[in-house]
Amino acid sequence: MKKKSIIIDCDPGCDDTIALLLAFGNEGLDIKGVTVSAGNVHINNTTENTRKLVGAFKPGIKIAKGCEKPLFKEIVTAPEVHGESGIGCVVLPENHKKIEELNAVEFLAKTLKESDEKIDIVITGPMTNLAVFLMTYPELKCKINKFIIMGGSSIGGNVTPSAEFNIYVDPEAADIIFKSGIDIVLCPLDVTMKAYVTEKELEEIKSIGGLAAEVAHGAIKTALDFYKEFYNRNEVPMHDPCTIAYLLKPEIFAGEKVFLGVELKGELTYGETIIDYRDKFGKEKNAFVLNEINREQFIELLKAAIKTIS
Repeated sequence: MKKKSIIIDCDPGCDDTIALLLAFGNEGLDIKGVTVSAGNVHINNTTENTRKLVGAFKPGIKIAKGCEKPLFKEIVTAPEVHGESGIGCVVLPENHKKIEELNAVEFLAKTLKESDEKIDIVITGPMTNLAVFLMTYPELKCKINKFIIMGGSSIGGNVTPSAEFNIYVDPEAADIIFKSGIDIVLCPLDVTMKAYVTEKELEEIKSIGGLAAEVAHGAIKTALDFYKEFYNRNEVPMHDPCTIAYLLKPEIFAGEKVFLGVELKGELTYGETIIDYRDKFGKEKNAFVLNEINREQFIELLKAAIKTIS
């Protein structure tokens, strides 16, 4: 079977870490590179976390550091969820993996320009890097097959009552992506909140043994501890891995083709995603939005990947 060529744009981040492990543990993906944005924590931390993760598990993959702030506003981070480092209690081994000299935007341009085929781009953080890329190199957007994005919500936000974190950090960048004309698959909170890991499953992951299991356990436990304290929940949603899971097994998801937009002017709704399930606007349907998942198969996919690279 032909491998799917992808680039991952991320901001590790506990659940980004699990998304990367899921990608690393599946030979069906040809990862052309990982670009890094600010988001869950500062760009220096997200880049260092990415460098150590790639160096530990897939050192041949190239990494490029991206934009350190959103297009027009100050950066919003979430150390209360992910810890000051971005990956909580996880301590990754030191290695000699180097960051590319090209920044993320230039790396994207070079990689897409040199590719003989279209590439899927997975975005699990704020969309600043890709927005700047599209504004700088509009002639290369034809080399992108589709965006698979974790972000947004039609069920209420997780940073404001209406806005999901990845969109809220840089709504103007999201607006550029949504209006790009490139095919979009969106993994909003509608589906990612259903992709949770229980305490029992977390212990099963730990029992796999090896570095990947140790990293996965630490990253998930950090997020789970937050959910226990603030939401009184004994399970934790794995938002970002849904993007990779969709690439690997789209059949475990369900969704709808809808119009997708983002609110940029609302005093109380800034950063809210508009997911027009009822076609109220009558606008062109520009995104396939996921809203259901077979959670059991999702968990098995995670475990299998962790076993593969542990």
